[in-house]
Amino acid sequence: MVFIFNFRGAGESGGNLDLPGWVRDLEGAIDYLYGLPELDKPHLSLLGFSGGAAVSIYVTAQDKRVSCLATCAAPAEFNSLIGKGTPQSMVDYFRDIGTIRDAGFPQSAEEWMAGFYQINPVARVAEIAPRPLLLVHGKQDETIPVEHAYRLYDSAKEPREIVIIEGAGHHLRPHDQAVAVVLEWLKRRCWD
Repeated sequence: MVFIFNFRGAGESGGNLDLPGWVRDLEGAIDYLYGLPELDKPHLSLLGFSGGAAVSIYVTAQDKRVSCLATCAAPAEFNSLIGKGTPQSMVDYFRDIGTIRDAGFPQSAEEWMAGFYQINPVARVAEIAPRPLLLVHGKQDETIPVEHAYRLYDSAKEPREIVIIEGAGHHLRPHDQAVAVVLEWLKRRCWD
């Protein structure tokens, strides 16, 4: 069974980009899946990309129903990525790229920005153990520098694996080698 969704404000989903909201979205998806009788509950695995990978680390650290986690292009934290702008300039940026859609959102740019600091994967990644963790990152990632993957790996506990893909950038979802690495790892570590 596979369940794929877009977080609020992303892809075809409605709403506005809001990281605490993304946490609630993922928690809701896990609750929904866990309520299905056909779910193989001991093998509930997550795969997240970019900001979704960061949220997946955060949620997996506290939700023991998740048996293993694979991430692609996960940020270790958001401070170094968004901390360069003011809260309002970040809202304007995300509005320009179409992930903040509603005119009245957010009510407070400062509170909205604080949500990015609340979701701090590098501070939570050690809590995933003893469940398996895979970190996949493109060596030439132009959005989230590869150093983020190494920081997450160094903070995580065993069992953990890291795969850095030469020549790959940030967008790993359509990258054949990244997908093959994740599928092989899921079969070997999570679904046997």
